[in-house]
Amino acid sequence: MFKKYWKFIFPSTLSFLLSGIYSIVDGIFVGKAMGDPGLAAINIAWPLVALIISLGTGIGMGASVMISLNKGAGDHRTADRMEGNAFFLLFTGSLLLTGILYFFGSPALTLLGAEGEVHVDALTYLHYILYGAVVQTISNGTIPLMRNRGASFYAMCSMACGCILNIVLDYQFILVYDMGMKGAALATVFGQCTTLLFSIAFFLKKENRISPKNLVPSGKAVSSILRVAASPFGLTYLPSVTILFMNLQCLRYGGEEAVSSYAVLAYLVSFMELLVQGISDGAQPLLSLSKGQNDRKSLQKYTVWTFTIGISLGIISGILVYLLRYQIPVFYGTSDLAGSMIVHSAPAFALVMALYGLTKPAVSYFYATEALFFSTFLVYGEIMLTLVIIFGLPLIFGLDGVWYTMPSVQMILGVLSITFLTVRKKKR
Repeated sequence: MFKKYWKFIFPSTLSFLLSGIYSIVDGIFVGKAMGDPGLAAINIAWPLVALIISLGTGIGMGASVMISLNKGAGDHRTADRMEGNAFFLLFTGSLLLTGILYFFGSPALTLLGAEGEVHVDALTYLHYILYGAVVQTISNGTIPLMRNRGASFYAMCSMACGCILNIVLDYQFILVYDMGMKGAALATVFGQCTTLLFSIAFFLKKENRISPKNLVPSGKAVSSILRVAASPFGLTYLPSVTILFMNLQCLRYGGEEAVSSYAVLAYLVSFMELLVQGISDGAQPLLSLSKGQNDRKSLQKYTVWTFTIGISLGIISGILVYLLRYQIPVFYGTSDLAGSMIVHSAPAFALVMALYGLTKPAVSYFYATEALFFSTFLVYGEIMLTLVIIFGLPLIFGLDGVWYTMPSVQMILGVLSITFLTVRKKKR
């Protein structure tokens, strides 16, 4: 049984591991070539760019949960309709989002705190990302759908090839050809194009083809997908909202150097998030299928394994960040002042990583088993807690209050996660 579980989570985790490595390397290239302003520009633009990725992931995961639940219940016709409608949502949603971000991107960046050179760089990055927004949305959305068909290894290869090309092009465009933000964005777009080509090849195979009738939007299918998609979308995107407010408060209490130092730590935290997401996303088909089949024994085993691996990785990641806090600024080429801020705040972010190992798998478990109230409460409760704490703590502790906002939020969410899991167990 564990062998079956491992076949699902290993390719998924490895895929997200490569994505995490890419995000770290991307930051290193930008930091080396453009310094603190470059890191600040990408970090400020990221909440807008992340909407593209999160939209695809949310729709893909929402559809995957509904597909697995219906297959587990023996309703294959509805499952096929869910898959076809996922493609409809990915395409139309990406077009709508591209238009909104293109016309309102500049004022949005101003609201996010971008000024002068940072605003110019951030807008350049956003505009070039938007040229491939449809590609990015669909490629991210089809990954869960391929895993849901049992093609976890193929999905891993598609993500891996995209990430590797991304890293190679980052080096060429940013360091060799000195293309700056334009180069960073184009490397991302070309990498996602590679992933999409793998997806197209997969769904063109006879056994994987989607019937045209299933592509026709169904109100029931669309609403079911979006209802579940709210949690994975929030799980993927709301950390970017946290980045948004962290940027604003870093600017207010520590200036551009504080934003730069937070950008570096955000790369590392994102790496940990991607690892845990890889485990959770890989386990989702098995969790949802077991729930649909009412197989409580298998569901319990898959749940225990998912949390055990997630918590272990969280603790290990936190320890590594703490031990390597003096080396991190050197790798990213930050200024001396930004480097000292990284060293000072690293323990707070190490604690965040440790707690992510519990809170992120909890959200994934809840939406995979259709406990949507708990998953939605944790996801959107996180941003509400962040809003309260990030404007409260700095009034008392200054910049230290900004650094310890995320650990405070995750500690509260950790308690809530354990409480909800206990309630869920008693109900079963």
